[in-house]
Amino acid sequence: MTSNMMQSSHARKQGNPMKITDVKKVFQKYEEIGFLYPEKKKLLQPHFSNITRHWEQLVAARERLLWILSINDHKTGSNFASISVWRQSNSGLFAQHLVSTGNPFLSLKVMLKAQYMAEHDFSEKEASSSQNWFRPNNRYAYRVFASMFDKLGPQKASLIRFQYLHMRLDKIGECQADSLQAEEVVCKDLELIPFVNEQYGVVFTRAEELDQEDIQQKTLNETYQRYGLFLKRKIVKIRDLYSGRIIACVVANRAPLGLNFSFLENRAYYILDKSLSDEERAGVLGCMHEVIRPFYEDIAIKAIPIVTDRKTSDVLENQGALKLREYMQSIWLREGFSQWYEHIASFLQKIEKRNKR
Repeated sequence: MTSNMMQSSHARKQGNPMKITDVKKVFQKYEEIGFLYPEKKKLLQPHFSNITRHWEQLVAARERLLWILSINDHKTGSNFASISVWRQSNSGLFAQHLVSTGNPFLSLKVMLKAQYMAEHDFSEKEASSSQNWFRPNNRYAYRVFASMFDKLGPQKASLIRFQYLHMRLDKIGECQADSLQAEEVVCKDLELIPFVNEQYGVVFTRAEELDQEDIQQKTLNETYQRYGLFLKRKIVKIRDLYSGRIIACVVANRAPLGLNFSFLENRAYYILDKSLSDEERAGVLGCMHEVIRPFYEDIAIKAIPIVTDRKTSDVLENQGALKLREYMQSIWLREGFSQWYEHIASFLQKIEKRNKR
């Protein structure tokens, strides 16, 4: 069954998910359902007016920089689900904030609609990949997306476990390792690509556009600037001067604060060679902190949001970083869009069958 046919058959069941543009009402719904719980609301509160403004500006953008889909159960009026998607790179989409009253049927429907739009409303140049992030202890999400990775395979999809930490800017000291050299990457770098491929795989490299000339995302930044905002990237590779090898890199992203309620829009990937010892990691991390700190100097949360592997996370905690949670990053490339849709649709069909019994 094609994605077009699936979209039509599911749409007849309970109506289509609809785009919504009233950001304040969406946030109110987040709070009512419990997605915006007291602890998270307290964390966001000092920045909430700016976060609301950022969402409103991007939802209204003619370039479709951010959109929100929602659906209600017309039979009861109580069930609700929504999802938001924003442009996180020149041709990469970030699907997030899957919020619902616990109704898996509606959750799957908004996911399907978002994926349908990515495949059919955007060209390959506009949407060559998509990704979402979820907690590994979310059993339902893990079941859906881990099995999706199994179906698409490692050439079309990626599933990576990350540790998420905040490194306060005032805890960063000076780099003490004379044997390390930091080199900024400003365009396609034939030394960087195989290094990242080795650590996180080809799909990650492609989806994060580390194999493209516009590696700093200048094209997308120009679009964001039309709305008084910015989206930019700084990449630095760390070379061991004794061996001449690249042993680490940091891929730092800056975007309007709060596009993601966990601040993942401003994440810095700390990517270190898997073979490094803890002592070597500590020295490399000190160098990475120092070279990337100026890029985050004006961030309102006064910390670098870091995503990295578990071994590096342990060292970061020893350096004073605050570990917040564990995430799974799920990526699927354009050539897997139809399969991704069919995979999610298969879960929806199972629910439909159960409801008919």
